[in-house]
Amino acid sequence: MSNAELCYMSASEALAAFKSRKLSPVELMSAVIARAEQVEPKINAFPMTHFERAMEEAKKAEARYMKTDGRVRALEGIACAIKDETTIKGWRTTFGSLIYKDNVDEYTAPPAERIIFHHSRLVAVM
Repeated sequence: MSNAELCYMSASEALAAFKSRKLSPVELMSAVIARAEQVEPKINAFPMTHFERAMEEAKKAEARYMKTDGRVRALEGIACAIKDETTIKGWRTTFGSLIYKDNVDEYTAPPAERIIFHHSRLVAVM
């Protein structure tokens, strides 16, 4: 399957492929990161990326899928981006404005907490 096909795969399809071991979270994350790097210069959507962390988390997800107990989180291994208006503790949030270019968050907003709990694969802040 090509990177483009992987990037447009639905979450349901990806989760099924992870469970059947036809696809790994690392393979999907690699495709998503490659696509983001390819299109970002033209679309300028991501003020920050967290590709290293996302890949680390994808490796952890892959290890959980390899275990035979079947205990994975609901969206384990699915890539996710959070808008640059949602605070995440220790990360920079600019709210899309240069005025806040040095703003570092002191807390994580509840929607981001929920996403991180279910995903833990934040690719970028958009």
